[in-house]
Amino acid sequence: MESLALLVGGMYLGEILFGLVTLGFAITYRAKAKFGVTSLVLISILALETAVAMQMVAFGLPALICLVPAALLRFLPRRKK
Repeated sequence: MESLALLVGGMYLGEILFGLVTLGFAITYRAKAKFGVTSLVLISILALETAVAMQMVAFGLPALICLVPAALLRFLPRRKK
């Protein structure tokens, strides 16, 4: 049972880490206009992961929390100065 708990905990931490990496690339795209394709691919993968993980809300919530701001940062238009 301990190995199962470690496996699930590792999956949970991996999901959080992947969400934060995706968010970081979206912020980099917004600030410096670099890594556009990379952020798009990572957001797509995170969206698929979120859709699968939302079958269990507790497991899908961290991915959803990272997906929403990343998608907003990536796809909302920039302000004109």
